[in-house]
Amino acid sequence: MSEEKDYKFYINQGIELTNKSEFDEALVSFDKAIELNNKAELAYFSKGIAYHNLNQLQAAYESYTKAIELNPKMIDAYFNRAQSIFAFEAPDETELRNALSDLEKAIELDGNFLDAYYYAAVVMKKLGQYQDAIKYLDIVIEKDPLAVYSKALKKLILQKYLK
Repeated sequence: MSEEKDYKFYINQGIELTNKSEFDEALVSFDKAIELNNKAELAYFSKGIAYHNLNQLQAAYESYTKAIELNPKMIDAYFNRAQSIFAFEAPDETELRNALSDLEKAIELDGNFLDAYYYAAVVMKKLGQYQDAIKYLDIVIEKDPLAVYSKALKKLILQKYLK
């Protein structure tokens, strides 16, 4: 029982350090948590956030992937993994499709995850699938009529790519 408390202690400590932008120290805490419980998906997820903030994108991607393997319903891990791909210097088509797949999984798990719809539209635009991008943007705008970025992206696509 005390071991369970220990790994949770290190996860909480790592999250506190992450919130203070002490990412290297946070990674040490997350590694201790994982050493005590290698099934702690929150430790891997949080480790991904720390790596992401350090711009160690491949390590972030791998940490999010491990969190997803341990908990296939971890919505934020799919979203963050897609975000790590966006942060790659120049994501190729395969990477963009992987990001889209993660965003669609996040949407499947939470139909009201508006940021996932928006970024799925961004990926569709990058892939040249403008009509599909518009469909995602329309969902965001329907659910949130004040979605400024979605309205702006829709206007851009309609004016520049679908005129």
